[in-house]
Amino acid sequence: MAENYESNINEIKINFDEKSQKLIEEAFNIAQKGHLNQKRKSGEPYITHCIEVAKILKQLGMDARTIAAGLLHDIVEDTNFSIEEIKSKTDDEVAFLVEGVSYVTAKIFKRKGEKFSDSLRKMFLAMSKDIRVVIIKLADRLHNMRTIQFLDEEKQKKIAYETLNIYAPLSHRFGMQKIKSELEDISFKILYPEQYSQIENKIKEKKGQSENKIYFLQKKIKDELEKNKIACEIYGRIKHFYSIYQKMIRENKILDDIYDLFAIRIITDTVANCYASIGLIHNILKPIPGRFKDYIAMPKTNMYQSLHTTVLDDEGIPVEIQIRTHEMDKIAEDGIAAHWTYKEQKKFDSKLDSYFSWIKQVLELQKNLKEGEDFIKELRMDLFDEEIFVFTPKGEVKEFIKGATVLDFAYSIHSDLGDKCIGAKVNGKWVSFKYELQNGDIIEILKSANQHPTLDWLKIVKTAKAKNRIRHWLKTNNDAKQSIEKGRELLEERLKKFNLSLEKISDDLIEKILINYNFNKLDDLFLSIGFGEISEIKIANNLIRLLKERMDVAKEKIIEQKKYIRGDIIVDSNLSEIIYRFARCCNPVPGDSITGILTKKGISIHRKNCINVKRVSTPLIDVSWNEQVSNYYLSKLKIIAENKTNLINEIITLSNKNSVYIVSMNSSILNGNIKLEFSIKVKTQEDIQKLVDIIRNIEGIKEIKRII
Repeated sequence: MAENYESNINEIKINFDEKSQKLIEEAFNIAQKGHLNQKRKSGEPYITHCIEVAKILKQLGMDARTIAAGLLHDIVEDTNFSIEEIKSKTDDEVAFLVEGVSYVTAKIFKRKGEKFSDSLRKMFLAMSKDIRVVIIKLADRLHNMRTIQFLDEEKQKKIAYETLNIYAPLSHRFGMQKIKSELEDISFKILYPEQYSQIENKIKEKKGQSENKIYFLQKKIKDELEKNKIACEIYGRIKHFYSIYQKMIRENKILDDIYDLFAIRIITDTVANCYASIGLIHNILKPIPGRFKDYIAMPKTNMYQSLHTTVLDDEGIPVEIQIRTHEMDKIAEDGIAAHWTYKEQKKFDSKLDSYFSWIKQVLELQKNLKEGEDFIKELRMDLFDEEIFVFTPKGEVKEFIKGATVLDFAYSIHSDLGDKCIGAKVNGKWVSFKYELQNGDIIEILKSANQHPTLDWLKIVKTAKAKNRIRHWLKTNNDAKQSIEKGRELLEERLKKFNLSLEKISDDLIEKILINYNFNKLDDLFLSIGFGEISEIKIANNLIRLLKERMDVAKEKIIEQKKYIRGDIIVDSNLSEIIYRFARCCNPVPGDSITGILTKKGISIHRKNCINVKRVSTPLIDVSWNEQVSNYYLSKLKIIAENKTNLINEIITLSNKNSVYIVSMNSSILNGNIKLEFSIKVKTQEDIQKLVDIIRNIEGIKEIKRII
């Protein structure tokens, strides 16, 4: 064993028996030999990555075979070692885990069509046989993200996007909160550096104040609990940056309006003391109604248990408090790894059944979908962390993703009940099967022998199980001719929204679509849409993309005169009859880089860095500003300054002098300062910058920036 790595390997081997220690040593020797002379982008020997992955697995409390597989996780892809050689030098179980991780390592977002779908299928197939596969992969991804700064910017963004959309939600689904939070924050910093920096600076600015509040609250709560003989440990922490950002988006607030930036965690010894602590805390700190959640009585499907409450501190600022036992805290941090029961011949315990049930549903979903991109969309919906809890009439708790309906509930009980569902009694009142479930609802399904699924049901349900069953029923019971007509009708309806029809699309473009999705003829495509296997929206969007690509090629051949000037905007002459409007979410002004989104109402013009541009799936439209602009455009400025006399008058005077016109103004007092938000009308981005520079020189101005 190389001397410079010996201390790391010895640290990993601690608390294992002699046989397990030899297995870890053998795996290390293979990894070191296989990765000899290989370097990471940082310049470090590649073996350091293998060791760091093994250390993360050790910290999670994983068994020796998992750690050995962690040391070897890249050996098959990056060296000449085969799975058979791994098997002969370690054992069958280690070799299986290494092979499983190599499937997961497929670069999901780089694959298209069949290869894309196949990579995902293999990933979940490996997980369905042994969940340790995904735990190793999460450890691998975590270390790669910790060292991502050594990659070029484009690659960093691709990996961060994949991490934020697949691996962070996966870690949440398996209850591994500590890994999830770190993956999210690193990805957030790479993908949204401006927003990350804004939050980071605000946290630094409030650090001393927040630490004092945390200390004061910890002491106040600890004194109260110890006075009542409840042993506890209390921790205060600043919330993760990405969770703060999500709250800003979810509640449509700016950072200054987010007050609960930190949380208190109380760890005690028994469940009884968890509930006793809640009562005592509510006696000394005012609880916010509707913000108490009991995840001890109703654990999440990832086995998370805790009591949550939000209280007001002495200044009236909301503070989130979590209360749980030591065991619950370990599960909350490490999730499925904390439940690990692989020892000798033991298998998974019954607590892990919900994981396997979910993975099987994902595999069934993949079988019933025609395209990989639809699969990833459905998968994300099941992965993300908004959940609600409802009850059967017998008091059984059921968990669903937010937005799930009565129909999802019916299918969760039994497929036949879902097929015949006509509605439900929710809390004693009749509702339709489209009703979205709310926390605490008691659901009693109503059914009819004459009811059966239709294609429209796929737009109502949210869960993989319900979608799978509806598609199965449609394929089994629907007449093929009827489904072909339905598929044609849906595609035509979608194209009509863009003033298109199948008749207007050339045969060669139709042929491209058929080849891309492996259909022999158009009726096969219609049939697949009619069965719900493929989305008419996806096909229409791809046809529009192909048309736009053809237009772009034509534009290169036909020169500048094909541009069409409409007021202050230049658009392609092919789109000259379509109306346009400026998006209010980002309020572009001349000088901003802009793009167009084709919508039902025309072209919506956004700034290129607008968050809604990043979210859209339809093709973007090439638009630009005319050299000469004649109109005024709306923008917004935020100013924080000392609260002094005549400040507002001074700002208004300077604005008027510089041909910037104030439309409206809001003001508030913030920590002794005055906070002003101005809606202004300008002709160009330069006008905004000029005004900002002038106002910044006014005495007492602490901050000024454009917010829209």
